[in-house]
Formats: sequence, C-alpha cells, structure tokens
Amino acid sequence: MKKFLHKVIQILDTLPQSLILILSLILVLIITSLDYYIKIDLGISIFYLFPIAVVTWYGNRKIGLIFSFLCSLCWLWAEINMIDNSQLWLEPWNATVRLSFFIIVTYLLSELKAAYEREKKLARTDSLTGAVNRRFFRELLREEIDRLARYNHPFTLAYFDVDNFKMVNDQSGHSKGDYLLNKITTTIELNIRQTDILARLGGDEFALILLEIDYQKANLVLHRIQEQLLLMAEVEKMPISFSIGAITYYIIPQSVDHAIEEVDHLMYDIKHHGKNGLKHKLNDKININK
Repeated sequence: MKKFLHKVIQILDTLPQSLILILSLILVLIITSLDYYIKIDLGISIFYLFPIAVVTWYGNRKIGLIFSFLCSLCWLWAEINMIDNSQLWLEPWNATVRLSFFIIVTYLLSELKAAYEREKKLARTDSLTGAVNRRFFRELLREEIDRLARYNHPFTLAYFDVDNFKMVNDQSGHSKGDYLLNKITTTIELNIRQTDILARLGGDEFALILLEIDYQKANLVLHRIQEQLLLMAEVEKMPISFSIGAITYYIIPQSVDHAIEEVDHLMYDIKHHGKNGLKHKLNDKININK
C-alpha cells in the first residue's frame, strides 16, 4: 500500500495543475454516482476527502474550499434521493457538519503545505542572500549535466570570487560585508534570466549556471555582469573587484565535482595573476576520460 501511494504521489507531482483539477472533478462525480446508486448507507462520503486533499495540496486553499462546497452539495443531493421524506430535515444539518469538516481539513492541509514549502525553501536557499545554497546547487548542476547528455543542450558554469572582501569585513564590519553580499546577489540576478541559477557557495564565493546558452551569448552575459558588479562596487565606494572563471559545456563533464573544480581552477588562476578578471573557456572537445 505504501509503495502504491508513493507511486501515485510521484505521478501527481508530474501532472499540470489543470489536469489534476479535471481528474479530481471526475473523481467527485464517480463518488457521487456511487453514493446515489447504492441505496444503503456505506459511508461513501468519506471518500470525498481524496479529491479535496489533492486539489488543496496541488492547487491552493481557495480551490480546496470550492471543492469542499461542491462535495458537500453532491453528498446532500445523493443522500436526499435515498431517504424518506420524514427524515428530510436531518440532511441539511448533516451536510453542514460535513462541510465544516471538509473546510477544517482544507485549512489544516493548506497550512501544512505552506509550512512544507517554507521548510523546503529554507533547505535550498542561502539564509542571507536568498540565492540557492551549495547543496541544492549541486543537485541542479547534476540535472543540467544529465540534460546535456540527453538533449545536447549546452550550459555555462561560472564561479565568482569577491576580491578583497576580507578587507571590507575587517575595516567596515560584518554588517557591511553582509550588505555587499546582498548587493552582489541583486546585481547578478538583474542581469540574468529567471531560468538561470545563482548560488552562494559560502563566504564570498558565488556560482552561476546559464541554461541552454552558447559560448558567444554566455560571454556577453558574463562581461555585462562583471561590468555591473564593478559599477556597483564603485557606487558603494568599496575596494572590491571580482575574479570570475567560467566554462561553456558542449560535452559532458566527468562529474559535478570535476565541473566545479574546472571553473574553480580558472577563477584562482585569475586571482594569482592580479585579480579582477574574467576567464571564459569553451569546452567542446571530446572527453576521452568520460
């Protein structure tokens, strides 16, 4: 049973919300039909909780409430058709009780979903900047490598290091350093697409994945980011610069660790030769070590 439910959840996770609503509505109609045609009290109304729970979890609280009212009306209609008139006055009361129960379940489930989403976001994002954290970034990079393997879609991986950031912390305090990290995050996000992935890996190091982009376009984006970061540093009157190593992958890197190591090496090569630069490599040769 546990495996079956897990499989159902996996399927629902892949479906668009509109299809989930349609399937839930069909389920309501099936339950109502069973409730109508079975002329004995089998407690079928409890099964209305399934479509209510599904639309609340994969939709929102408003949709869940709508389905709560709909299921209550469907139950009332089916119940009225199977009782004698002497008991007719009981059914509106019973329907109200069931509606209250459905609403409570909807509210509690929507609160649980909100808490789950908050926890999931906290587990995936950097608490200071709101960028993706190191752990989730590695998962996303793994997905891009897999996508490159399946569909031959290139991507660019970049590694950013803030030059002289320790000096800012030492001279101006950690609050100023935190402020600058947020400014750096905002500046980069303003110069990339919503589909691109920015991560803070820790300290003053950032990583960026530019999705489905060729070398020339990625090079333009990276130079624009570098220019905007230097302009931000000038406006803030901070003695910082940026060392950036980047690789556009047309072939599959050996692993996530190997890809990160390659761009990290490019970044440190810049830092060892005067800092404040961008080194962007094209990886389109056959990887014989694959």
